[in-house]
Amino acid sequence: MHEKIRELRKEKGLTQEQVAQYLNIDRSTYAYYESGRTRINIDVVVKLAHFFQVSYATIIGQPEPVPATSTGAAVPSD
Repeated sequence: MHEKIRELRKEKGLTQEQVAQYLNIDRSTYAYYESGRTRINIDVVVKLAHFFQVSYATIIGQPEPVPATSTGAAVPSD
């Protein structure tokens, strides 16, 4: 997860300070998230997903879920 948030931040051209300000935390705390030294709690995951405009699955490094039809069957991708 820590590698993904670093990747997302860099893709957006943001500093650690900018993301930390959005989360209302110290830059050093955010740096610990990115380095993997501190675990990221679910509240922060939700805020990061909103901030980066991605799904929670993206933040935690999981593949996006496959949409299901009304019958519950997976929809094939193109």
